[in-house]
Amino acid sequence: MHKNTYYSWVNNFYRLFIGQGLATIISETVNYSLLFYLTSISKSATILSISEIISLLPIALFAPFAGVMADRVSKKKKLIFSDTISLIVTLLLFLQAINSHNNLTIDLILISNLLRSTTISIQNPTIQSAVPELVPDDKLLKINGQYSSLQALNQFFPPILGGILYGLLSVDYILLLSGLANVIGICAVIITCFPRNEVNNANQRGFHLLFELKQGLHSIIQVTGLNRVIIYKAFSVAIIVPSTALYPLMTSEHFHGSLKFDAPLVEVSIALGMALSGLCMGNLNNLSHRLTPAGIGVLGIGLSLFISGILPGNHYGFIIFIIINFIAGLCIPWIDAHVQTLLQDKIEHKNLGKVISFYLMMIGLAGPAGLSLSSVISKFMSTAEIFIGSGILLILMLLVALFDRKLRSI
Repeated sequence: MHKNTYYSWVNNFYRLFIGQGLATIISETVNYSLLFYLTSISKSATILSISEIISLLPIALFAPFAGVMADRVSKKKKLIFSDTISLIVTLLLFLQAINSHNNLTIDLILISNLLRSTTISIQNPTIQSAVPELVPDDKLLKINGQYSSLQALNQFFPPILGGILYGLLSVDYILLLSGLANVIGICAVIITCFPRNEVNNANQRGFHLLFELKQGLHSIIQVTGLNRVIIYKAFSVAIIVPSTALYPLMTSEHFHGSLKFDAPLVEVSIALGMALSGLCMGNLNNLSHRLTPAGIGVLGIGLSLFISGILPGNHYGFIIFIIINFIAGLCIPWIDAHVQTLLQDKIEHKNLGKVISFYLMMIGLAGPAGLSLSSVISKFMSTAEIFIGSGILLILMLLVALFDRKLRSI
């Protein structure tokens, strides 16, 4: 990467970071508003489950293709193209909302959600593979920490703002906001300077998805222990995601709290922890081993889950539950930012898109796999027992990782 002065890369990168970040928050706010609308017209848990699957499925299906293309096609053109497609889909839905007097069908909303989720699955590996080209190597951890803070804000604000917008605006005006988000995203990409992609031999041979993915997998295997890091990360996601999905149930059943008022407090505490931790991430750059913070993060989340499961089911227990989840929120960026930085640092830029797409595919499949298994286990275990079991599994996984010699060489 061509690195100019400090202020030149800062100004260039943060045009993209702030623009795309603002666009993402607005877009997610609109998605929540549409989710509330879908809930009101369907009143069906099945439809909501299908909507959630539609949002997650493109990550596993299209991330490999998007990552490969990130290494072969201009990242700027790719980001503009995906935002433009999302804008066109949104405008078509907006026109349909006007023609139908804001009476959109369930099928139309689900199809539009699928198309919009597909564009997001294209954008994520592209942006993540572009970061090392826009940021100096010694600033990667700090930037990835700030990215975790942005994700925390994206968890905190959209559900609240989405509910407010749904109560104040009709569907057509809400969709206009989504179009505005796409325009902001496009403008942010246009004013950002991207280095030109390197042209490698694969470009001359033509496009072969399986060959490109094998090349990405080979890049992972070449770095001793990196494949183990991705496997452990996928296992941790499979263990953690089912517990996070049970937070509302834990609040209402175990602590006898309110889904309307108490459950959001848990989400807010996690988001605040993530935001604060992400902002401080740059201070962990000088540790003796780059995976040490990730190990501490896994231990923190494992203990948080275990302690949550043994808390008394009363008001005092719930207060401790909120504090514990704030601590768990602090631990999340310690894992995500360091693993992301490790990938960006160890893999050549020309193969980074392929590797990140493989990584995102593994993570994208691990979450639903864990949810499927927990749905079976929940028939035999209480919610609190699932939290205890998840905490124990996470700590056991960490102990296995500590004795894995290949991890020490990274």
